[in-house]
Amino acid sequence: PAVSQAGKGGSILPGVWSFMLAARARGLGTVWTTLHLPHEREAADVLGIPYNEFMQTALIPVAYTVGTDFKPGARLPMDKTVHWDKW
Repeated sequence: PAVSQAGKGGSILPGVWSFMLAARARGLGTVWTTLHLPHEREAADVLGIPYNEFMQTALIPVAYTVGTDFKPGARLPMDKTVHWDKW
C-alpha cells in the first residue's frame, strides 16, 4: 500500500540524503538510482544482499568527480512547482 511505501521512504530518505551530503563534503560525487529495481533479485545476488530479508530502495554510486565546478541544476521557477492553499 502507498501508506506503507511512504512510511518506509520517509525512514530511508533522510539517511541516504545525509550519506550523499557527507560524501560531497569529502569531494565525492553520488547519485540516487533506481534503475536496478526491476532486476532487484539479480542485483541482490550480485551484491550479496539476502533478497528475502532486505528491501532495496536505491543504489548510490560513489566516485571522485571530474572537476569541481558544481552548480545548481536547471529547475522550474518555484511558483510553477510550489502551491499554497490551492492547486
